[in-house]
Amino acid sequence: MPPAVQTDIADTTLPGATRRRVWAAPEVRSHSLLVLSLTKLFVTPDSGPPKPETVSALERGMDVESLLGPAAMTVDLFAIQRLRLDLASNTLAIDYHVGRGTPTRHRIAVVFATSEAADTVFTKLWRRLGQGFELTPLKSDWIEVVRTPVAALLGVAAATAAIALGLSALPDAAPGALALPVWFDWRVVCGLGGAALALVQVWLYRRFTLPPARLELVRR
Repeated sequence: MPPAVQTDIADTTLPGATRRRVWAAPEVRSHSLLVLSLTKLFVTPDSGPPKPETVSALERGMDVESLLGPAAMTVDLFAIQRLRLDLASNTLAIDYHVGRGTPTRHRIAVVFATSEAADTVFTKLWRRLGQGFELTPLKSDWIEVVRTPVAALLGVAAATAAIALGLSALPDAAPGALALPVWFDWRVVCGLGGAALALVQVWLYRRFTLPPARLELVRR
C-alpha cells in the first residue's frame, strides 16, 4: 500500500486502531506468534513461546520480516476473503487468495487459549479490513437442530394416545384379562404424557434458540 494511503487511514481512524498488535504462545495455542500490522498479518509455526525480547522488539515497531524469518507466513489484508470464528473451539480460520489472474485460496487456522483472545483478534482484523465485509452469525441447519426434539415430541404424543386408548378400551374388549391398579387409567396416562410433552417442548425451544456457534466475516 502506498505511504499516502497509509497516512490517510491512520488519520481517519481511532487512535491506536492501526498500531501493530502482537499475540504470542501460550495465548496462541496453534502458533508461536501472530502479528497484525496495518496492511499484513504474520503467523509463525508453533515452536513454543517466543523470547520476550522478540515480542518486545515487535511491539516497538522493529522490522517484522527480519525478526520472524522466512518461516513466517505473510498474509496481505487485501487478499483476505473470509474470516470464520468458531466460538466453541476459539479457532479463527482465515481464507485468503494468493496470486493474480486465477488466484488460489489458502487457509490459516489459528487456535487461541481463551475466548477473549480469539474475540480480540477477530475484532481487530474486522476493523482493519474495513467496510467491505459483512458479518454473518452462523447457526446449524434448523432442520438438523430440531429433528431429534420433534421426533421425541411426536413419539411421546403417539405413545400417550395409544396407551390411553388401549386402557380405555381394555375393560370392554377383555374384562378381567389384565389386573391394573385402580388409579392407573387413561386419565393418568394423559397426565404423564402431557408432562413429558411439556419437557420435550422446553428442550425443543432451547435447541431452536441456541446462540450462533460461529461468526463469519465475508467480503462483499
